[in-house]
Amino acid sequence: MTQVSAHRRTASVLPGPGRGHIPFRTLEQGDGSLTVLPADAEALVAAGTLDRRLFDVAGRVDLTAAAGPVTATGTVVLDPLVPGRGTTRQKDTVRYTNTGDRPVDLRLDVRLATDTGRRLPDGVVTPGTDTVRVGAGATAEVPLDVTPGTAARGKYFGYVTATAADGTTVAHTTLSLLVRAPEHRLTVVVRDRDGHVMPGVLPNIWGAEGFVDYTDRDAAVATVEEGTYFLNASFAYSAEDGEEVRELFAPEVKVTQDTTVTLNAADATEVEIRTPRPAEQRSILNVNWRRELDGYRWSWGSMYFDAVKHVYASPSPQVTDGSFEFSTRWQLTAPQLRAEVAGGAVRFTPYYEPTSPAFGDGGARLRAVDAGSTAAPDFRAARGKLAVLEYESDPGDAMLARAKAAGVKAVLLVWPRGQTVWSWWQPDGDREPLPVLRAPHTQGTALLARVRKGRSAVVHFSGTVRSPYLYDVMQVATGSVPERIVHTVTERESAVIRATYTRTGDSAWTSEQRFGWRPYQETAWNNETSRYVPVGRERLEYVRAGDTLWSHTVHHNVVPDPHRRLQVGMRDLPHTYRPGQRGTERWFSGPVRPSIPVGAPWPSVRHGDTLSVHIPEFTDSAPGHWSFAEVADFGGGIGARDGQEPVSDTAEAALYHDGEQVFSSQHGMWGDVEVPGGAADYRLDLRTSRTSDDWRFGTGTRTSWTFTSGTETEEAELPLLQVDYAVPVDAGNAVGPQRRHTVGIGVRMQDGMAAPRGVTVRLETSYDDGHTWTRARTERVSTGRFTATVERPSRVHGDAAVTLRVTATDAAGNSVRQTIDRAYLHPGSAS
Repeated sequence: MTQVSAHRRTASVLPGPGRGHIPFRTLEQGDGSLTVLPADAEALVAAGTLDRRLFDVAGRVDLTAAAGPVTATGTVVLDPLVPGRGTTRQKDTVRYTNTGDRPVDLRLDVRLATDTGRRLPDGVVTPGTDTVRVGAGATAEVPLDVTPGTAARGKYFGYVTATAADGTTVAHTTLSLLVRAPEHRLTVVVRDRDGHVMPGVLPNIWGAEGFVDYTDRDAAVATVEEGTYFLNASFAYSAEDGEEVRELFAPEVKVTQDTTVTLNAADATEVEIRTPRPAEQRSILNVNWRRELDGYRWSWGSMYFDAVKHVYASPSPQVTDGSFEFSTRWQLTAPQLRAEVAGGAVRFTPYYEPTSPAFGDGGARLRAVDAGSTAAPDFRAARGKLAVLEYESDPGDAMLARAKAAGVKAVLLVWPRGQTVWSWWQPDGDREPLPVLRAPHTQGTALLARVRKGRSAVVHFSGTVRSPYLYDVMQVATGSVPERIVHTVTERESAVIRATYTRTGDSAWTSEQRFGWRPYQETAWNNETSRYVPVGRERLEYVRAGDTLWSHTVHHNVVPDPHRRLQVGMRDLPHTYRPGQRGTERWFSGPVRPSIPVGAPWPSVRHGDTLSVHIPEFTDSAPGHWSFAEVADFGGGIGARDGQEPVSDTAEAALYHDGEQVFSSQHGMWGDVEVPGGAADYRLDLRTSRTSDDWRFGTGTRTSWTFTSGTETEEAELPLLQVDYAVPVDAGNAVGPQRRHTVGIGVRMQDGMAAPRGVTVRLETSYDDGHTWTRARTERVSTGRFTATVERPSRVHGDAAVTLRVTATDAAGNSVRQTIDRAYLHPGSAS
């Protein structure tokens, strides 16, 4: 029995036999439907196996109090249709009951559609009559005629809607209809890159309703309904310089009869990435595809380490049904290590052992000698030379120490046949006593053969682990996979960014990752490895422009585990780049302090008597950069290198209402705070600290905001003054040695608020960690913008860290006072 009130509807349920223990949930939807969902059906509904609309009981609503005394059949599940299979018309019935004392005339309308909005053609499901009169106290039955007609395959849902003479809806009956298609055998044949059939390999088959399983796995046969399907498979092979991947696609297989599809790895064409300067893939390589059919969408992605040097994809015609996209994501830097025997007799790509010292950027020229094997090394003839050893077991510290003592300049390990030579070089941690390299088996064996014949074998090593450039590439093909996949990186189609990674302490390297994802993806879900970049210098970065989304995260030192998604550090907000865009990025450029960054999507507001405040603990001088305080238990923390135990940052917050503390936190100021009603004066204090050998600037901050706020019926931004800084620091976070320098100061509100009026600013500096302070001369440049001249005290002669204290107030009485300990370095005079 469904009850109707002025505000809501509910349904009381009488369980069937044996169902008394099953609970029900009643949900009223915005479209007027009323769902009574048994608990044992919830998982099936959530998984899409059952449609929620099958449990819509709105058609059974007792509308006596609202629209009259008519009730109707609640739900009708129509028998499945298979057009073209001799299916004849079928019938079902909808019953209307009138409990009133007057007859009621109803107009009937039938509409059904798939989940994606595709309408069932008119004439497939029709009522036996467009109108029906239901006599007083009587029941009328209306037949539903169902004929295959032009119905296309799909799951259709909808209503028979009964409308009174005045146009009001009296009742509706939920309908569902499954239209199937004739079935055929789909046989799949897979051939390897040499053209040989690969028995037992079962590629994925996707259709408009999702994944299709094989009905005969031994014969690689799937029984499918007529329609369009997508097939894919991936294979990895060994290559001389690492590995290669072959991605095989059949984006559009239209099945109208028994069909055989062949996926041939030999037909795949290589994805070619052309860059302005020599480059190789580093870190993770991603391969993605997306297919849309009948409004349903599937995405697939594969992730490969940089042992994979080549990606191949099978060409395909342009799809005509739905849409298709194939993309690959590359991260390319200057070649890390190359080797060539003088005269070009042998060329190969060696790899550093993970903790090997690297050659300088000028490379090295070393004469190769046969030093036996790692099981029985002989370094007697290797002084000042390259010792080449056949790898049989790990060389171990003792053997490498012997090589160093024997005067060996570097060790080259010839890797075993069939094993990948790839390794992941890392810049930090305990190092080997000398460079240790790996050579692919074929080229390493050729080098040894040359040496053993007594021929000259001077090996020239080139490359750099400190690449001056980076290419972040997203190659995209839409609609098809072309015969030739060539993506050329140019300044015209890319954004070119001059990125500076500021040195914040002892660490000479940092971990960073630019996450990239296509518009159809919710996140960069398979970019899982951070990259290494030297600090204290600039790198030229080419980033694919267009509709690809990017977000950059940079940590101030090397994180302990590079093979995890970089979840800590300074980051920017997700954004796209314009073709031909030019720009700069400066990471950790001081002063680093708490603030609400420009463009932040999480405003700090008041709604009612709740303050929602979101202030990142660390932002640098670049607009949009921000970071939370790091917690050691979650992969962050400071001091986490060279065996040091990581420690957490400190971020303490307190909120005062008319001078009385109403809130405190040991986790910064991020979230909701309930406050007393009415207008009051507020003060928000936020203190941070971060101190380690790798973090020597902005080691402590103290920020206090004062503002007035009252109860708000609508969401209103809080008038929290924000201070931006422009200090002329270099990549070491230091200004020049001259006695005076200028600091730019900007005072603003958070995004969405008018600029503050009548702003006054006071800047003070300390060269002795806050023991004494000097006020800087400040001049107004424009509304909310000032310059301050900072002068080194005459008593300070050597290098000194500058501590800043800024106080800003606007005409409305809002203020901010911010102190930044050791914000940047002022070097001593060169004289």
